[in-house]
Amino acid sequence: MLRLVLGALRARTAQAWTVFALAVLLVTAATAGPWYAAAAERRAAAADVAVAPVEQRMLSVRRQLDPDGDAPVALTTFRATVDRLLTVRDGAPVLGMAVSMSFGKGGESSVTAAYRDGVCGHLRIEGDCPRAAGETIVSGATAEVYGLHIGDTVVFSSQPGAPQEQARVVGRYELADPAGAYWANPIFRREVAGNIDPFFLAADAFSSGRFVDPTFDYTTTVPPAALAGADLADQLRRADYTLRGAGYYLIAPTQDLLDRIAADRAAIRRGVLTGALQAVILCWFALGLAGRHTAGDRRGDIALLKLRGSTRRRVLRLAAGQHLVPLFLALPVGYGIGPLLARTLAGVVPAEESGAVWRSCLVAAAVALAGGAAALIGAELPVLRAPVALLLREVPGRRRGWRRGAVDAVLVVLAAVGAFQLGRNGFAAAVPVLVAVVLAVPLARLLGAAADRAGAGADPAGRLRLGLTAVQVSRRPGADRVFAVVAVAVAGLTAATAAQAAGDTARADRSGQELGAARVLSVQVANPTALLRAVREADPGGRYAMAAVVDDTARPAILAVDAARLGAVGRWLPAYGPLPSLTAGDAPPATVSAGQLVLRARNAGERPMALAVHLQDIADGSLLTVAFGPVPAGEHEVTAAVEGCAGGCRVTRLDLVRAGAGDSLTVQALRQADRAVFDSAALGDPRLWRGSAKGPAMSVVARQGTLTLAQAPPPYRGDSSAFPMAAGLPLPVVVAGAVPDGWRLGDPSVDVFGSGAVPVRIAGTTAVLPSVGTSGILLDLDAAQRLGTGGGGRTEVWLAPGAPASVVAGLTAAGLVVLGDDTVSARADRLAGQGPAVATRLQLITAALGLLAAAAAVAVAVVVAGRRLTELRALRRQGLPARAAVTAGRAGYAALVVLGLAAGLLAAVVARLVSGPPGRPFVDDWQVLPAPPALPPAALGAAVGAAVCVLGLTWWLAALPLARQVAGTAPSVFAGDGSGSETGGRAAR
Repeated sequence: MLRLVLGALRARTAQAWTVFALAVLLVTAATAGPWYAAAAERRAAAADVAVAPVEQRMLSVRRQLDPDGDAPVALTTFRATVDRLLTVRDGAPVLGMAVSMSFGKGGESSVTAAYRDGVCGHLRIEGDCPRAAGETIVSGATAEVYGLHIGDTVVFSSQPGAPQEQARVVGRYELADPAGAYWANPIFRREVAGNIDPFFLAADAFSSGRFVDPTFDYTTTVPPAALAGADLADQLRRADYTLRGAGYYLIAPTQDLLDRIAADRAAIRRGVLTGALQAVILCWFALGLAGRHTAGDRRGDIALLKLRGSTRRRVLRLAAGQHLVPLFLALPVGYGIGPLLARTLAGVVPAEESGAVWRSCLVAAAVALAGGAAALIGAELPVLRAPVALLLREVPGRRRGWRRGAVDAVLVVLAAVGAFQLGRNGFAAAVPVLVAVVLAVPLARLLGAAADRAGAGADPAGRLRLGLTAVQVSRRPGADRVFAVVAVAVAGLTAATAAQAAGDTARADRSGQELGAARVLSVQVANPTALLRAVREADPGGRYAMAAVVDDTARPAILAVDAARLGAVGRWLPAYGPLPSLTAGDAPPATVSAGQLVLRARNAGERPMALAVHLQDIADGSLLTVAFGPVPAGEHEVTAAVEGCAGGCRVTRLDLVRAGAGDSLTVQALRQADRAVFDSAALGDPRLWRGSAKGPAMSVVARQGTLTLAQAPPPYRGDSSAFPMAAGLPLPVVVAGAVPDGWRLGDPSVDVFGSGAVPVRIAGTTAVLPSVGTSGILLDLDAAQRLGTGGGGRTEVWLAPGAPASVVAGLTAAGLVVLGDDTVSARADRLAGQGPAVATRLQLITAALGLLAAAAAVAVAVVVAGRRLTELRALRRQGLPARAAVTAGRAGYAALVVLGLAAGLLAAVVARLVSGPPGRPFVDDWQVLPAPPALPPAALGAAVGAAVCVLGLTWWLAALPLARQVAGTAPSVFAGDGSGSETGGRAAR
């Protein structure tokens, strides 16, 4: 039996190699799925962890404890206990203590007094690090606000009247890595204690007993392997239960990250299942077609075996053996190629999981091969059951049973129901293939009927080539199935290519919207003024760099940019609308320099009061306060010295100090030497002055050449600040999304950089803005920084494409500290590591395997041409012209390929019209920008081009031997020379 099988395979080498190739594709698609899913899940989890906010990767264990006179020992005991109870941790925890204390002369301010392991290694310190009790360091911003200098003494108390703790300021600090993991714990940041940064002390300072019951903190990161695992949530729940039982509290803000990882896993598994099943089922159909065509080619062999008395079982064994041999030979080849392909695309699988993945690949390969064998043998059964007389018949029958029509109808109904259900349940990638089935099966029936009519009408009209081609399509068994397989494969490839292209576009658009420019540097700088100065020094021409500040905490969010450079540097997308004009009008400058400043004012009350003039250095944005007074009752001139301001300072605010209810001070002049800072025209112009809108405010009245500041009586007494107009108001802004409710009830205003409520006017509206998204406002940074003295939000430098390295070097030389560097392409690559993008890539690969399977089906249909070759040779001998014979030999399946390709493209278009986009390209359902076209023309062209190349080349190579043999057949001497026209040839015949 084995010799007979091998002999049959040698006799039909082309068919055997085609089945072998299809089996290799089948096993490759089946085995690539499990490996790709396992590796891609790990890779996507790692990508999620890498881009997640650092807070989502941290664990913190806290408890209020009494240091009992020895804080270092208490910290060691605390760590040992947490190490024993917390099993989910890395090997480098950071210990700390923090307690809220009163600070200031009257205990009016709250501040966090803290100790943390290795804190000085994460700070830039001017001075020394605190090394013993009684020493502390303060932030530069706190020192500036409270006038603290190195060597000053600060006083802490736990509550009014409690014993006080003194500490000497030994240094000023700035955070070296504010976005790093070290500073992710909020109890060591400004957020806990208002606007004052923590005061850091040595651990021994907490041994005094005056820092009552500090909060001990143990901070660690979650190991990446644990984040990628499936049971981290259960581990954290068990750890929380254990720690709470011992009196400790676990803070684990990882749930959002775990949800994102779980969503990525689900997207990858759905995508892998969809893509692998499509390829496997298509390979099964192709194998079924191969079996049908090879069975038809073996009709004579089977008839001969039956005539010689072979039993049905023996005939079945012989027929099945010719299929099983190439299937078994394909197993090791596909089993090697599939995981190798998946490893190339998705990476390696951890060693501890590789055994289970290899076993899954083996099971998938076995199931796939079993289905392939069933398809091949099932295609043989009609031939094996046929009587000898029918097997010896050379002309195929035209009558078809009702069973085939019923099977087609059931297949169409199942495909339609599946497309509807899968499209609603996260398997939208399968919809185009199912729609292709719904369209291709009825079209194949119509194609056969149309070919019958064309063949019947072409011969009497003398169109031999058309008639013979149509007869080949209508009478060749399985031709309609070849058409359907080609249509389904092309639909799958077109949909996968379009999904990949649309996803790439969506990721690039999202990256550009979130960043705002081709490249964005996150920088650390003292204030927006210093940021603007540094950027303008590094890029004087304004072609490559632009300063930007993004405040996501404001409501609405604020994006402030150097508006003059936005068009040249920013990545302005069409969804933002036309590029706005944000330039504010000019305002009279109010600047001072070093020297004596003279104030003439009238105190209308009985008590002395003081006036504080707040200044900001025009060059570096540093703050300075000049105090006048106290001013006694009546009209007086008082002087104050201005130190610094070498490059000039602007006046940002006037504050009444120690004013009682109803007290007022009228400013008549503010001058320096012989130059007026505020003359009577400026003081008396109500358009140039405004009060604060933060709660109740004092009365600010500008008239008759003077400015009167009056404190309101109780209970309306509140803010005591007056702001000069340092920029033309109202500020023009562009609003994204709905206009804030408060703007509908009153005059629009916004608080930027501690400026109070600044009047604004809406210069434009849009659905979305760069960086802030669908809810926010865009304004000019230059005007905003002239109105406010503080900071807030992320300070960034946006760079245009092609910005030279000298610009970045110039930024650092100007004093900026670069904390991060991101580009649109790098962010798009990170988004491409998420589950939807990973799944789409595999679907594109499996769609390509499906196209190869369809090509193999075309090849086997063309190659199995023994009967067709006999027919064409007979016609050639009867006088059929060589050109007509060759055309008839080639054009039948060429027509099927062309029509199948068109049907597949139509199915992809219909599927997108029916079901919409192939699926959201992001795991977080981001929908800020309009979705890109679901069927990009470039993607359609690429898919059609690939299908034409693969299927066309396959058809050409497979039909070439047949064409040569038909062309080499000489006509009979009784039929003429065959060189005449088709009509002449028919007449000779």
